[in-house]
Amino acid sequence: MQPTPGGPDLSGEWVIRIIDDSPQGVAPGVSHAITEKGLYLVRYRGGSAGEQITVTDGDGIVGMLRHRDLSGTTQGDLVSTLTEIIRANPDVFMMFYNRGGPINRKMHAFQLLTGVGPSKAQDMVKKRGRAGWADFDAVDESAGFDTAEALAIRLAEELGDPGMLPNILNMLIRAG
Repeated sequence: MQPTPGGPDLSGEWVIRIIDDSPQGVAPGVSHAITEKGLYLVRYRGGSAGEQITVTDGDGIVGMLRHRDLSGTTQGDLVSTLTEIIRANPDVFMMFYNRGGPINRKMHAFQLLTGVGPSKAQDMVKKRGRAGWADFDAVDESAGFDTAEALAIRLAEELGDPGMLPNILNMLIRAG
């Protein structure tokens, strides 16, 4: 697939996960999927729900997809799919916890997560220290909640509302 304006350059290898293998209103045999790198929603020719497929140079990807094009069931399952992707690719997503800092004078990046207020964010920064956390288990222990799932919830919200600011997806995950 050729890159679309504003879309990703799909050259090289990409791992996708099929999130709906029989979406309504789509040509037969076309599935809805999400890329593990960049978390782009795409249409893919073939695949079964839950299947992970390695795609080279966009082969089989027939177009981009909007969150609102997903079925209600698929939207509801998106957080668990994102949590799986986050846990399977910790190097990418741990950057949020290990590099996250103040967004402005009154707000820390951790406060973008549901249930994290100023004091919780400050406590997490203290526990992180200079070295950072090694893995999600260490972050979970320090924070006292499932941090991969909390990040997945925020990312699902951002996929649903690309104009949401600040946007972790664009600032950190897709920026590289």
